[in-house]
Amino acid sequence: MRTIYKTRNTAVFILLSVMTATFLYPLYYMFINALKSRTEYFTDPFALPKGSIGFINFETMISQMKIFRLFVNSFIVSALTVVLLLIIGVFASYVFAKMNFKGRKFLYMAVIMTMFIPSQVTIIPLYVLFSKAGLVNRYWSVIFSYVALFIPEAVLLLTAAFRGILEELIEASEIDGCHYLQKIWHVVVPMGKSAISLTIIFYFIMSWNDLFTPMIFLQSMDKRTVMVALAALMGRYQGSPTLQFAGLLLGAIPALIIYMIFQRRIIHGMTFGAIK
Repeated sequence: MRTIYKTRNTAVFILLSVMTATFLYPLYYMFINALKSRTEYFTDPFALPKGSIGFINFETMISQMKIFRLFVNSFIVSALTVVLLLIIGVFASYVFAKMNFKGRKFLYMAVIMTMFIPSQVTIIPLYVLFSKAGLVNRYWSVIFSYVALFIPEAVLLLTAAFRGILEELIEASEIDGCHYLQKIWHVVVPMGKSAISLTIIFYFIMSWNDLFTPMIFLQSMDKRTVMVALAALMGRYQGSPTLQFAGLLLGAIPALIIYMIFQRRIIHGMTFGAIK
């Protein structure tokens, strides 16, 4: 029995190691080649940089892309998307998970079924609507599009998490005099930290990495997001992959930072919920 247990653990470890290497290798490949010159890359793209390590590719991309302005644009869009998504998603999910009213299941299924509507189908009606509202070429057009697109998935995730909250905790908070907002803040949010953190990570990265929506709605050069600028520079530097690698790495840094900050919250939230 112990031998079977060790064999299973070894197999799981090998599988996870292979998956980790598969995910990390593209980042490693881009990083070592971003430090090379164009000649070095075409000589041997898999070798480590020779001689002194240079950051000329990163410096070129920063000066060409105005990367910090692009970071601000993308962060505004992604952060406001996540904030609105959490506000709507937490309250809606609590209602679906813990409140009983006529038509609850039908309304919940109606919200979830909108997940199956392709975003490309709605882009023309949204453009017409935002154009009439004067929101084209403003951040809010992209933010509202993201919120409408992500809400069904966020509600599905958060509702599943909130259903696991004990009724006794909510009843105890009511006995202590908590009103609706206090129950959400003091009971539901702490108990749902893992799902909320996962929502922040997933939808921040989804918003940050999206190219299609900001390319349609944000037409001014000074309001472009990182991905739109990268797409334009990929064509400009098509014959210089080392510059492309540097740009892709720079564009991925903020999303990686958000992931590293909140991935610990997922484990902490799960532990917190288990203790409660």
